[in-house]
Amino acid sequence: MRLPLDGRADARLVQTAERQLARAVGSASARALIGSMVKSESIGSRNVMEILDETSQLIRYSRELERKSSELERATQDLREANRRLREVDRMKDDFMATVSHELRTPLTSIRAFSEIVRDNPDLTEEERENFLGVVTRETERLTRLINDILDLSKIESGRMQWRTAAVSLSTAVRDAVDSVTPLLDERKVSLTLDLGRHGLAVQADPDRLEQVLINLISNACKFVAVGKGRIQVVIAEVGDQVELRVEDDGPGVPPEEREVIFGKFIQLGDRLTAKPEGTGLGLSISRQIVEAFGGTLRVETSRLGGAAFVATLKTAKPAVDAADAAE
Repeated sequence: MRLPLDGRADARLVQTAERQLARAVGSASARALIGSMVKSESIGSRNVMEILDETSQLIRYSRELERKSSELERATQDLREANRRLREVDRMKDDFMATVSHELRTPLTSIRAFSEIVRDNPDLTEEERENFLGVVTRETERLTRLINDILDLSKIESGRMQWRTAAVSLSTAVRDAVDSVTPLLDERKVSLTLDLGRHGLAVQADPDRLEQVLINLISNACKFVAVGKGRIQVVIAEVGDQVELRVEDDGPGVPPEEREVIFGKFIQLGDRLTAKPEGTGLGLSISRQIVEAFGGTLRVETSRLGGAAFVATLKTAKPAVDAADAAE
């Protein structure tokens, strides 16, 4: 098909049409198309090569545009996710501060109230006075534990905790921890059995922090077993080049859906299973972070006693024999 031309006006029209078409398909393609339609010019091999070259460029530009569009979409998604995480962190910070404020206020309120009772009532009997002062002492100890746990958690999460790594005798660590929790075991009349494995078994850790983990786990178990007939056992077993340190009990156990939740900050499973137990709700979170600091893991599973089993896995260190081991 050939379109008739009428003077300069038609020539300008052709030029305009060619420019408009070039924006869409490229100058070579536009020139060939206009030439074939208006001037009845045949499209030669040179025109074909120019058209193919422009087409390939357009394809490259299109692909580059698609790639950049995909990158922009991914970047937008990343920004949305980062923003969501920041909002979540901000919410967790607010929740943490609210919980800390509440947990600090509770023992302080008790301390103040019972101190004022003792101060304002000189006619109290000796027994009443001892009871009130006992409450003040217990709440003071609770407050001290809470502050220490918060400080430990802050140091661990900020990377400012100073670790004293050494080959730690597990039998020594367990015995020292048991000595610390004996008053709680006696008070609740809970039986504790130990299976410490072979002599000289050691792990690479900070001895004080490992003892802290054991105290947390044994104390936690003690709070959930039945008073007067509860059972706890501490078992040490070698698994390849690692050691499993198990604290098991015959309490209510931990449901599968709660087994990660309980390692969060200020989480107390007693809120879901029984009356709320004493404690800060930070012990398990701190214990897991201590174990992980030495390349280990801390998990909870079903105990062979029917309750919960908290299992700390740590790397075996060179044998360490202490006096207690040698005496056995």
